[in-house]
Amino acid sequence: MAENIVKLLEDRLRDRPMKTVDPNTQAAGDEQTQSPKALYHRAVMSAALAGLLEFSRKDQNMRELLSNHSDRDYSQRVFHHHFSELEDRIRTYSGYSGGHPKEDFNFVLQELVDIVGAHAAGDARAAKDFLSNQRANIVSYLPGDLHTGKLLNNSAIDDRTNKMHGPFSDFTHWMERIFSTSDQ
Repeated sequence: MAENIVKLLEDRLRDRPMKTVDPNTQAAGDEQTQSPKALYHRAVMSAALAGLLEFSRKDQNMRELLSNHSDRDYSQRVFHHHFSELEDRIRTYSGYSGGHPKEDFNFVLQELVDIVGAHAAGDARAAKDFLSNQRANIVSYLPGDLHTGKLLNNSAIDDRTNKMHGPFSDFTHWMERIFSTSDQ
């Protein structure tokens, strides 16, 4: 099985803000004890992971991401006109007024593209498959308060059942990977 992309991202950024989300509460449970800046980083990283997951569903999108390494505004490309709403949700979730969500999101997404590109040796189809196999890992870390699925027009991303783990849930997630098609 491939390495967990969330852990790879944390290693690359030398930051450990991520924590799995309880499917019942849609929260990590440590929001009251974490600093606003740590929650901000968690929210930005989660949004970038969810955004890339959804964006990667089309072959053309992955080819473009892997082939073009110039400075890009991923925030607009992935979230379109909804990014300002995502910024508000990141600020509300974290309580952090510092930082620059758009620039930070673009930076994290570029790091993710580099991670995926390295794992897929630059092959768009392999990159898409890698991300599709990371779906359960990604949604397990996605705070419900961000409602990124709604902003990405994919309510399944925010669905509580996608965050569940255990023998039966893990089996059904495995079956999803086998029968899912990532191309729309």
